[in-house]
Amino acid sequence: MSNKLENMLELAKELHQVDAAPKSLVTDLEQKVGNRKINNKIKIVPMMSGAQIKQLRAQYGMSQAMLALALGMSKESVSKWEREEKKPSGPALRMLHLIEQRGPEILII
Repeated sequence: MSNKLENMLELAKELHQVDAAPKSLVTDLEQKVGNRKINNKIKIVPMMSGAQIKQLRAQYGMSQAMLALALGMSKESVSKWEREEKKPSGPALRMLHLIEQRGPEILII
């Protein structure tokens, strides 16, 4: 599918050069090709066990309260994840993996 989109972009560029297609078509297709490349890079993150979350926290010297604050969650949520009473949701799980890969500084805004 991406090849077809890229081919359409090249054709639109050629047509625009001879004034047979508007610049807006080229711009729209460039944006779609860029979006497609980004979408292809986004992967499903695997679930983390309670032990993994606790180890991640310990690795960076974070309390449950500090991790909860960084994630915008409650301390009780972090505690329940670590006891495996609940599992982190999609956004929280993705942020946990970001912390694992890049450190807690990734969440500082």
